Amino acid sequence: MDNWEQTAQHLKFSIAYSFWYEKFMYKFFGRLDKLAALILMLVAICTVAGLCSAIISGLIITIVVFFQLTIKAGVKSQSAKAVYQEYKSLYLHFDDYDIEEIKDKFSELNLKDTDEVDALAYPARLAALAMLGMTPANGYAEVSRNLSVKEQLILLFIGERIEYEFSEMLRGQIISASLDMVKDNNPN
Repeated sequence: MDNWEQTAQHLKFSIAYSFWYEKFMYKFFGRLDKLAALILMLVAICTVAGLCSAIISGLIITIVVFFQLTIKAGVKSQSAKAVYQEYKSLYLHFDDYDIEEIKDKFSELNLKDTDEVDALAYPARLAALAMLGMTPANGYAEVSRNLSVKEQLILLFIGERIEYEFSEMLRGQIISASLDMVKDNNPN
C-alpha cells in the first residue's frame, strides 16, 4: 500500500470516527436535556399534588436549572447534530473530492467539534471500524477489548448499539495467547 492509499484510509477512518463520535454526543446531550426537563416536570407535579414540600421541590428545581444553564445540553446537542451531519456528508462524498480538499474540510469541521465525553471515544472507534468493515469477521483483529460497563451504560442511555462484536474465535485466540504467555514465563 503506497503513501497516498494510507493517507486516504487514515483520513476516511478519522472522518468515520468523528461522525460517530458527534452522533453519540448529539444523542447524549439531547437525552441529558430531556432528562432535566422530565425531572422538572415531575417535581412540578409533585409540588402541585402536595407530595413534597416547597423547600425540597425548590431545591431540586434550583439544582436542575443550574445544571441546564451551566451544561447547556440542548445547545450542545444541536451543535453536535449539525457537525455530525457535515461529517456524514463528507464521508458519503469522500470519493468525489481530492485528498487535499478533504483534509481542508476535515480541519474546518474539527474546529466545530463539541466537548468530549471520554466514555464515548472507544464506542465511536468501534462504530467507525464496523462502518469501514474492519471487523473480526473480515479478519481484522486489532481491537482486543469489549466495552466497559461505563461505556455500555452510556450507550444504553443514548439508545445506541455498537454493531462491532467480538467473535468467540477471537476471544479464544486472545485467551490461548495469554495462556501461552503465562506458560512461557512460568519455569514450572
